Amino acid sequence: MAGLFAAILLRSRGWDAHVYERAGEALANRGAGIATHNALYDAVRSAGIELRDEMGVASRGRVVFDASGAVIGKLDMPQIMTSWGLIYRFLRAQIPDAQYHHGHALVGLEPSSKGIRAVFDNGTRAVGDWLIGADGSRSTVRRLVAPEVGCDYCGYFVWRGLFDEDRIDPPVLAQVADRLALNMAPGGHWLGYLVAGPEDVVEPGQRWYNWGWYRTAGPDRYREHLTDAGGTFHENGIPHDLIRRHFVDAMREEARRSLAPQIQSIIGATPQPFLQGIYDLGCERLVHDGVVLIGDAAFTARPHVGMGVSKAAEDAAALAPALGDQGRMARWERERIRYGRAVLEWSRDLGSYCGPDPRDEAARAKARRHQRPEVLMAETAASDPSPYLARYRPRTV
Repeated sequence: MAGLFAAILLRSRGWDAHVYERAGEALANRGAGIATHNALYDAVRSAGIELRDEMGVASRGRVVFDASGAVIGKLDMPQIMTSWGLIYRFLRAQIPDAQYHHGHALVGLEPSSKGIRAVFDNGTRAVGDWLIGADGSRSTVRRLVAPEVGCDYCGYFVWRGLFDEDRIDPPVLAQVADRLALNMAPGGHWLGYLVAGPEDVVEPGQRWYNWGWYRTAGPDRYREHLTDAGGTFHENGIPHDLIRRHFVDAMREEARRSLAPQIQSIIGATPQPFLQGIYDLGCERLVHDGVVLIGDAAFTARPHVGMGVSKAAEDAAALAPALGDQGRMARWERERIRYGRAVLEWSRDLGSYCGPDPRDEAARAKARRHQRPEVLMAETAASDPSPYLARYRPRTV
């Protein structure tokens, strides 16, 4: 996603920008649901691209259920909840096929008299003035230019679901259809909302429901979840259909013990839950000679802030007018590091009650604060993150 934003914005300024994608075919619905922010739309508009009439499903606000199913909190917060696939396909359509190259996994970087040369596993090479590393939290580009930066497991993962809304009991769907729904549980919260369905349709009855449930698990326990029945460990994420059945059954049973009846019903209706580890990282530098890191390759925040795509868009939008100008690049790097650190720290606070038990009283107090329904509703994937980020973001000197 970060690479698409960068290519579109740079092309709008006259750069000959090409995208090299490691996947061998078109990407589909990776990442599931996304909470949108104005930064995402501003980046699209800055490239002169006309937005779709419907970029997702409208949500009126948030609702929190207790374990009995009673509503213990409501908050109005209009927001568009979209899907990774919808945004990806919208952006991908802006780039000519001749400038988008599938099946190119980066294996090395070499200096060149014309700038920098990228070496791919299929034997091809590409030369350019700049190489923008926009290849996610497990970035190959970052590993080559900043190998000291690790992608750290945070001590918890998230069970997820993405499926047709018509599988949900109508009375339950009526309670969650127009809001982001939340439910607290020991070790982490559950949340869910509607997103665009197949073919990016947003009409009622044709949408998907997207949900996630954060669960504590040490590294060894998480490794067990990523190991299939044949004993193969899938370090970068286990395919849905290889998750061992007893783990899914145990999750559903825990839901029956811990979650609201409405949420139990939604989880029960999910044909194939899947899981995703929670990691975070932050870079000290973003510019390495002719290489620039943006998006999750530069800073990966925990998903509680709901800012992965929006931050990628902002990174690219700010980079496009600065690229190639040494002074502006230096200012861009300083500002995006400040911003990235603020997003990272906020995401850690929002996830402070997930994962291992807090070490001291100050950490326990922080965890208790972020478990309060009013805080959970207001700050989780907030439609306007700026007032919360202001707590963490140092002033520019």
